[in-house]
Amino acid sequence: MYIYRTLHHPEGWKGLAEFEIRDNQIFTTVHHASGTHTQPWFEITNDKVYPTVYHPNGRSSFPWFEINGSSLKTSINHPKGVQGLPWYKIQ
Repeated sequence: MYIYRTLHHPEGWKGLAEFEIRDNQIFTTVHHASGTHTQPWFEITNDKVYPTVYHPNGRSSFPWFEINGSSLKTSINHPKGVQGLPWYKIQ
């Protein structure tokens, strides 16, 4: 599955997938501004998305995003705070 930015993302919509979900881990794709990485930037546990030690900002024991259906919304722990509308869509 792939993760795409929505119109509600602070940097706007993007038609190419920036992330790929594999085995409850989220990896960047070639379309991400930082390019492809071999280590996961995020991990998914109970519909919550946590940054890993490989994320440029480091690991967090608090989720940055919450999955609701096919949408990813920022959580209260995200560095930019909670947003009411989803930043990403899973397809």
